[in-house]
Amino acid sequence: MISVLAASILLAGAAPPPPPCRFTGEPRAWTSEALASWDRLDHDRLRIAEPVTPVITLFDEACAWTLTPDARGDFRVGARRYRTTGAAHSGQVNLPDGGTVPARKLAFASPMSDGRMFFIMALPAVWRADRNEPRDWRRLSMVVFMHEFAHTQQAASLGVRIDDLLARGLPEDSDDDVIQDRFGARPDYPAAYEAERDLFYQAASATDARTARAGLASAARAMEARRTRWFRGPDALYAEADDVFLTLEGTGNWAAWMWLTDPRGGRLSPSDATTFVRGGGNRWSQDEGLGIMLAIDRLTPDWPALAFAPRGATADRLIERALRSR
Repeated sequence: MISVLAASILLAGAAPPPPPCRFTGEPRAWTSEALASWDRLDHDRLRIAEPVTPVITLFDEACAWTLTPDARGDFRVGARRYRTTGAAHSGQVNLPDGGTVPARKLAFASPMSDGRMFFIMALPAVWRADRNEPRDWRRLSMVVFMHEFAHTQQAASLGVRIDDLLARGLPEDSDDDVIQDRFGARPDYPAAYEAERDLFYQAASATDARTARAGLASAARAMEARRTRWFRGPDALYAEADDVFLTLEGTGNWAAWMWLTDPRGGRLSPSDATTFVRGGGNRWSQDEGLGIMLAIDRLTPDWPALAFAPRGATADRLIERALRSR
């Protein structure tokens, strides 16, 4: 029997109302896999003493869902429970502290005004729709998740360091490309950066620990020479910014690389995973940052617990520690 409402819609020729935004199907399954993959990395390598459970917003082309930590929530992954709420959007997705973002390919983590961490990301349906992306959308969406979710755990360490740099004179609009944007067009700088970056990747791919250590030492000397030459006088602050952003982006890309090489994840070889994460190599801090973390990992595989600690160690300290290891 057709209801009076349904009959009136059919008679009027109007389209039926859209289905409600239930957190089911692909969105729920993918989110479960993503959070379980992060938990697996944390258990196996990160071992974060005080893990952060952020508020999460996920969206596709029609709906947005907010996952709020709640011990009585309807969505559970591991030890975490979330209360889920969904709503249709018209191309703009609401942020919890106000404002909106366009419903396109994006992902980022940010602190909220109440001190909690927030994470937002486009779901695989949005990545799948981009016909210009040469990389496999299934892997790419999870790579982006692992990278950006790593940042939800770093507000107390690297986030504080970035706030301090901003207070001391780093431009307010600075992001992880700040070094590239400021110095990338200066004569000889790109060549120095590229040579240094390549040394880190060579160290990461060395066949034995002795060669890896020697390669890492050469890369560290090249880094010091670059900073000494260009980060002087009014630009001296950029040496510290370089260290912080290489750490931030390097750890994020390493987390993504770990998922790609996981037999339960992306199932790629280390070489193919490196190529996938590097992409075109046009984001310098992300590209070199991955090389640094892979080189460190060859010598001191316990480094993630230090990098993700509340007062996390940065790339400079991790490199020094790796060079002292035997």
